[in-house]
Amino acid sequence: MNSGESDRTRWWICLALLLAIATVYWRVSGFDFINFDDPDYVTENAMVRAGLTFKGILWAFTHFYASNWHPLTWISHMLDCQVFGLNAAGPHVVNVLFHAANAILLFLLLHRLTHAQWRSAIVAGLFALHPLHVESVAWISERKDVLSTFFGLLSLLAYDRYVNESKVQGPKSKVWNVGALICFALSLLAKPMLVTLPFVMLLLDFWPLQRVENSGWRTFITPQFGRLMREKWPWFVLVAASCATTLFAQAGAAATTTHFPIHWRLFNATESYFWYFEKTFWPTKLAFFYPMEHVRPIGPFVCAVVFLVLISLAAVATIKRWPFLSVGWLWFVGTLVPVIGLVQVGSQRMADRYSYVPMIGLLIAVVWAAHVLLSGSRVKIMAGGFAATVVLALSASVTVLQARYWKNSIALFSRAVAVTPDNDTALNNLGVTFYQMGRNEDALKMYQVALAIDPDDPDFHKNIGLVLAKTGKTNEALFQYQEAVRLNPASAELQNLLAETLTIRGEKEEALAHYREAARLKPGNALYQNDLGAALVGAGERVEALPHYQQAASLEPANARYQNNFATALARAGETDAAIQHYRAAIQDDPKFAEAYSNLGALLAARYQLNDAVLQYSEALRLSPTNAAIRFNVGLVLVKLGRADEAVAQFTEAARLRPDWAEPLNAAAWTLATSDNDRARNGAEAVRLAEKAADLTSRQQPAMLNTLAAAYAEAGRFDEATVTANQALELAQQAGHTNLIGKIQAAIALYKAHTPLREKSPAN
Repeated sequence: MNSGESDRTRWWICLALLLAIATVYWRVSGFDFINFDDPDYVTENAMVRAGLTFKGILWAFTHFYASNWHPLTWISHMLDCQVFGLNAAGPHVVNVLFHAANAILLFLLLHRLTHAQWRSAIVAGLFALHPLHVESVAWISERKDVLSTFFGLLSLLAYDRYVNESKVQGPKSKVWNVGALICFALSLLAKPMLVTLPFVMLLLDFWPLQRVENSGWRTFITPQFGRLMREKWPWFVLVAASCATTLFAQAGAAATTTHFPIHWRLFNATESYFWYFEKTFWPTKLAFFYPMEHVRPIGPFVCAVVFLVLISLAAVATIKRWPFLSVGWLWFVGTLVPVIGLVQVGSQRMADRYSYVPMIGLLIAVVWAAHVLLSGSRVKIMAGGFAATVVLALSASVTVLQARYWKNSIALFSRAVAVTPDNDTALNNLGVTFYQMGRNEDALKMYQVALAIDPDDPDFHKNIGLVLAKTGKTNEALFQYQEAVRLNPASAELQNLLAETLTIRGEKEEALAHYREAARLKPGNALYQNDLGAALVGAGERVEALPHYQQAASLEPANARYQNNFATALARAGETDAAIQHYRAAIQDDPKFAEAYSNLGALLAARYQLNDAVLQYSEALRLSPTNAAIRFNVGLVLVKLGRADEAVAQFTEAARLRPDWAEPLNAAAWTLATSDNDRARNGAEAVRLAEKAADLTSRQQPAMLNTLAAAYAEAGRFDEATVTANQALELAQQAGHTNLIGKIQAAIALYKAHTPLREKSPAN
């Protein structure tokens, strides 16, 4: 085949890879986000949802989040939100495109390294269509997998160019070397999985680049090989930095030796190598999560050890004749090291996504070995080609079937429950999905089954508590929260949930203790600071509440509720200027926050900025027209402005909205009876409203009887006014209402003189 034909064939192969992946994965564009990791990575991540901003980029590089530090991945999700919003189709398609790019890059890399076009195509095709890779492609949160691999393969391509340029002392060799290093750095910024890439380069130096003489296994201890290792010192510097950063970021998620002791992890790592090997060639019963086994029989471990030793011995024995076997096997074993479980992060036993890069080594070994075994005759070659076609077709078919389970959370978690025994994590997440859908009974069943598998998991107790609390079973919910806190007292979330439930039960003192503990455990969490502030206010500790409200507002300055609460605390402390500032900040953050408008109106009214107060109340009423309290308060301001007719209308509407509330009835009656505006007064209506208010308070409130007396006087019923006023005076004297006593006595004198009471409007 001449060069031109080879080039055309190469590009046809690239196109075929793209079309094959598009055919297999086209349905993912209709898939949803799932409720495992996707909320942390996209749907509930405020920084990501804001799109691509300078603040977001700075956050990506300066924060550990979700037990990871992968700024490039965060930025890619931000870009998705910038372009697609929260439409899951966009990021799904981007994942597929990255996977297609990776398959093409893998083909081009292997072709450049080995000049074996069809073998490279088969490896790339198997990589493209393998069912184990569905997790990395169909899961939006695994953008880090396909993105990291994309830059890793670019780094290897650049490294190959560097090696070839170096052999002829080309002037661009250093450029390619720097380019390879930059791509490697970008790969690590997307996910630290490829910290093993410098070791892959050393394997490629051995075969097929042949930068070192093949002396069998001794090759790897020769001075020549040592020189190649020293050549890669910049890569190893990046590896060290990435490993240190990753360990620091995952410190909270890494399992302790108490949960998974070292011998347990060694067992699991050894068995996992066998599992990844097995699933590469027999990919059945795949699940998004494989739970750690609670009982580990020795048999599988011994079998795995024997298997790994035999494969390794075979690779060593054939290293001179078939170096690709050793390279492929060491690629597989070495690139799995970061995720094999020696440092256990989370509680999963293993994961499909971890095979994304390691599988390449096995595919290279098998395809190149098959070529050697089948290259003796044309019939064998044709048989090999037919077998490869069948395997690719079968792989594609299984991948299509496996991809269906990633359609939504219910399909994904149900599949995991069906194929993995005692999968408490899948059961719990299925319960979470049902809970979010409002299917509380189904959620409770899933949580209870999960709890039966692991009674000591505080999250299961918490989730059961959430369902029970939602269905009004407060006492049962309280028990679950108490169990959760007992199992994990260091969880601020659990402390806060327990405190909320105790508050509902009226156990405010005990609740306050748990609110304090939640805020202590997570001082940088605005919710816990805000809730502690509210609890302190409820306990009468308003001065102590102020700094907690302030902390919440400063931690989340764009949260309107926290700004509103802080403003209210400031107003109570007499710092009205600052309070107004924060009320306005709350309104700016949420222009539809009626409570903030109402609170600002009340504060402005107290400062006698009455017109401004009416404007704020009017906006609050526009947003919340059925709020009786706001109507009552705006009515009080309108009275002070001399707008009696409007005030009465507001009082009357407030009374209609809350028929059992006497205050607006009393205020309307007082205005109708005592206004100095002749057109606003209506004695008969004042009597009707005042009698209703007095009856609602069993005629035991002196203020209500005082209003009724004024209404009688306005209606010309002065004898009744005098009798009622005397009753009000007696109640006021019994209650010690000194201010009211003098006013009632003055009114009685007027009624005896057959003169109605008039109250001059402050505005006049």
